[in-house]
Amino acid sequence: MRKLLVATVICSVALAAPGAAANAPVILSGGGTGTFDGVHPGSQFGFGIVFRGGSVRGHFNCVMAGRSAVTGLHLMKVDGQVSAGSANLAGGTATFSGSGTLHMDNKTSQVAFSVRVKAGGRGVGTLQLTVNGPPVGSLVLGVETVATGQITIH
Repeated sequence: MRKLLVATVICSVALAAPGAAANAPVILSGGGTGTFDGVHPGSQFGFGIVFRGGSVRGHFNCVMAGRSAVTGLHLMKVDGQVSAGSANLAGGTATFSGSGTLHMDNKTSQVAFSVRVKAGGRGVGTLQLTVNGPPVGSLVLGVETVATGQITIH
């Protein structure tokens, strides 16, 4: 009887494990620097996002300050809360969006942002930021390739 009980418990745990893994959250995280052209610095970025069921929560920060390849731009920073998105774990890609603050030179405004990423380190991972709101209207930045750091999804 005791062996039968142990075997039943082990089988139950083994059968429950795939369902438990299917309900596990998907974690998207990244940080580092990007480049638009493979030579010149682009942005410095950081984010941490959790996709769980229909819920998406996290934070995003992206800075282009002085050293950026964007001519005439002294400072552009977008930071805010992530509230929507989707992740393709098998493909290593994700999109996310939210609202936050745009700091541009000496002014701030509230904007919406969306970001597309591909997982990977130097030369492999990518990030593309779109900002919607004053004073930029709809600003779609070019795709940046990770120069330092890493974007992971698991």
